[in-house]
Amino acid sequence: MKRWVMYYVIISLLFGAIIYLITLFQISQEKTNEAFLSLTNDVYETKDIQTFTRYSTRGYEPIYREETSLYVIEIIQALGSNEGVDLHQLVVFVIPKDKENINYASDVSDRNDESQLLLNAPTLTFDSKEDPSLKDYALSVGIETLGFYYYALTIEEDLNGSISLYDYDGSLIIDTEVIVTHQFELETFVEGMSEEEIESRINADEAITSALINRLFIFAGIDLLIAILISIILRRRTQ
Repeated sequence: MKRWVMYYVIISLLFGAIIYLITLFQISQEKTNEAFLSLTNDVYETKDIQTFTRYSTRGYEPIYREETSLYVIEIIQALGSNEGVDLHQLVVFVIPKDKENINYASDVSDRNDESQLLLNAPTLTFDSKEDPSLKDYALSVGIETLGFYYYALTIEEDLNGSISLYDYDGSLIIDTEVIVTHQFELETFVEGMSEEEIESRINADEAITSALINRLFIFAGIDLLIAILISIILRRRTQ
């Protein structure tokens, strides 16, 4: 085998591997995003957070639910992890019944957004307008991008206090008492999706296989054509 052919084959295999890895990452990411957007759309359409929350957490416990004339409010204690350590979060979902009937931010920098969560409890106080990670953002923009928005607060012990929610216009949505036991109640705990369930919902394998076949077929055709051209050029130079 001529030396240039050996080098060319090695380079072709390298480019083939790169195409494979890029396709794998790109299609997996696209299908993951599609699955996530489908779930968020379901939350808005059904006003039910269970499938979305099972997909995005290790599990959760329902704490409180209220429907007003304009919103559905769902409060849960969610189980996540941080570097292998269990992470408990109090999550407050704000789901509009009809986006056409309310005002909300269309840009994350909307300074007119008065959306706010206030939590007052002996063990934890929180004000979204004072929180460093939230105060500079228009929180209701989630309605524009997801169909709803939510607040997530890390909790490390039992919680007994009050929650007040305000919308884009600064109008009170709810003002209620909440009691959260840091230890999950097994009777009401909803487990998150298994890896198999998540993979089935994303369903990326078929799309990845189809994209790989198309891209590698095109690459092989171009690669062969380039090899033929190089061979012709080298032959002419040696004549």
